[in-house]
Amino acid sequence: MTQRSIANQALTNLQYTQSRTAKLQEQITSGTSLSKGSDDSVRAAAALRLNDQIAVNTENSRNLTEARGWMTTQEPALQSTTDSLQFIRGLVVQAGNGALDSNGLKAIAKQITEAKNSILGDANTQFQGRAVFAGSSATTAAFDPTTYASGDDSGTVQREISPGVKMTVNVNGNSVYGVQGAGTTSLFAELDTLAADVAAGNVATSSVTLSSIDSRINLATNAMATIGARTNQLDHAEDVNSGQLQYLQSQLDDVQGVDPAKAYLEFTQQNVAYQAALQVTAKTVQTSLLDFLR
Repeated sequence: MTQRSIANQALTNLQYTQSRTAKLQEQITSGTSLSKGSDDSVRAAAALRLNDQIAVNTENSRNLTEARGWMTTQEPALQSTTDSLQFIRGLVVQAGNGALDSNGLKAIAKQITEAKNSILGDANTQFQGRAVFAGSSATTAAFDPTTYASGDDSGTVQREISPGVKMTVNVNGNSVYGVQGAGTTSLFAELDTLAADVAAGNVATSSVTLSSIDSRINLATNAMATIGARTNQLDHAEDVNSGQLQYLQSQLDDVQGVDPAKAYLEFTQQNVAYQAALQVTAKTVQTSLLDFLR
């Protein structure tokens, strides 16, 4: 065997050992045993499929978070509306008992107007800069604060919470605050009429009765019940999505994961072998023609 052959063989062995050491170091650093598809085409394909499924799961998780954001924004607004309507109902009962003078009735009328303004604020509640009671419209106000004109297009806002499953996350404002039945005015206009009738001492003959206020309260509570049912569905979907993510990540780790302790031990062994090979090669391979002749 010539000196050139010995040198070539030694170099090949060194390069292999160095390559193996570098690969182990890369696995330890990256935490994956598949740095490129050519390492193992079968495992690489499986990892690709799992990563795609994890991406879909992650997107669903974002949708679930946004869906919950819609519901946790709408529900308190509807609860506030319900509380205000119940407060107004109590004021109407008080105004109708005949014990108040004109000043007292005007004071109650003012409270009704203030409660109406609070309800109008509830109706124009926003989530991420968008009115939550405006249907699928991207407007910032579901109801005009002056004319009470509705910006609700009666559209639905949906989010895909799991593959092929979409959830409606909005409650249309008109179903609570808009024109109802054979009526011609919104809740806000009704309350304006009620306030005017109370101030004028015409509670008994007002077109806005306790019954109509109760109907509005029922509409708001029914909307909250709808949100409650959707929240239960959302809770279940989040549990399923979270469990699926854990399963997919576990599968991905089985396919391309690295055992840190095992990889580090092998890296240490390869590094020791590489250093030893360098020393042996330095002594074995002659560096000059003079050394070869000597």
